[in-house]
Amino acid sequence: MAGKPCIQVAWISLAVAACSSGGSPGTPGAPSDGAGQDTGSSNPPATGDEPSNGGTITFQSIGKTGAFPSRRDPAIGPCDAYNADSCCLANQQITSDQLTPWDEDLILTLRGPMKVQQLAVYQPDSSDARTWSRVSMWDAAAPSAAAGLAFDGNGTDKTGFPGTVGTECLVNVSTDDVFACGPGSSPYCPVPGAGKTAHRGWSGSKLFVMLATMPHAGDVPGACSKNATGNWYDAPWIGLSVGELVRAGSFVSCQCYAKDPAKGYLADGCGQFNVFEVVNDNNSFKNLDVFSTDMIDYAGYVGEGPCGPACDASKLGPEVDLIDKVTYGEAKAGAVSDPDHGPRAALRRPESGYRYFVVLLDVATRTVQLALVHPSRVPAALGPLLPALPDQVDAAAVDSVRALRLPH
Repeated sequence: MAGKPCIQVAWISLAVAACSSGGSPGTPGAPSDGAGQDTGSSNPPATGDEPSNGGTITFQSIGKTGAFPSRRDPAIGPCDAYNADSCCLANQQITSDQLTPWDEDLILTLRGPMKVQQLAVYQPDSSDARTWSRVSMWDAAAPSAAAGLAFDGNGTDKTGFPGTVGTECLVNVSTDDVFACGPGSSPYCPVPGAGKTAHRGWSGSKLFVMLATMPHAGDVPGACSKNATGNWYDAPWIGLSVGELVRAGSFVSCQCYAKDPAKGYLADGCGQFNVFEVVNDNNSFKNLDVFSTDMIDYAGYVGEGPCGPACDASKLGPEVDLIDKVTYGEAKAGAVSDPDHGPRAALRRPESGYRYFVVLLDVATRTVQLALVHPSRVPAALGPLLPALPDQVDAAAVDSVRALRLPH
């Protein structure tokens, strides 16, 4: 049902995480001589399916002043937001409406089933406002040359990221900037387990680009499911969370997700951004072929919940990436949303071929841009970025990402 918030789904998605390592860009499989050296081809990678038209959802006017609870060392405090059972939460005042709280350091979470070929992150260059630099990169063609990021979850912190995430498994992706947890840390996080290290996420404006496909559960190895009846079985998810939430242990009993830790279902704290989420709740909203997209935090709810069986992907042609939630056919143009209006559109899960998943969070314009782009049908406006994923792009190229409306 369009407009139905997915709050419960968001809460438990990371609850599972609590229980549960770029070479050169270019064509996957191209030779690499290390991070920052563009030896790959600029030709589009083989994708395995027919070209599609792409789709975008643009969220505008994002951010609001307010506050969310931030964990503190109970020996130091302050504990003015919550103080019980050794859980100390301070009121983290948010005085800006510039994309808050998604301007905070954010950590990416991947839930399977999915196969990832490339992952790159760009941010504004601190020395040149006209340039965005590639600050993080992982490529399946050269995983040992990964740069600027760290993986955790499902054994990836020890064995590295294999590029696959089995159904119901979760992998967190952060920068490689170590965050010192333990006594006195602020925001507070417990010391990680033996051999583990906590990391910061990406702060400020950021642009994520991931080349991935999301086959069904039986086609991706390494399942974490014990059976096929779980609410997250065969339900891939790409999520973003404020870094302190992940470092605290993702939905342990003391964290920033909600103002009252006992009422996590409200998600009225630092919340969560369900960027691309397939919803399998084993109820009337179940649809394994379409993404739900929503962000929820102290500012409220933005986006829309699952489309349910009404968005029947089996009735759509292979060219469709964005579904109109009113006509249930292909959307005529990219969807636009704001805190008062949902996008009334849903992006389609790429089950048999690769897509570029593009996520732009732009602080200055208070805009979040999501795009699915077929590798063999990259719009000219994205040419400076895709498929080469160069070391740097002009700010104008990022502006083109933000202005993109697909299909058109």
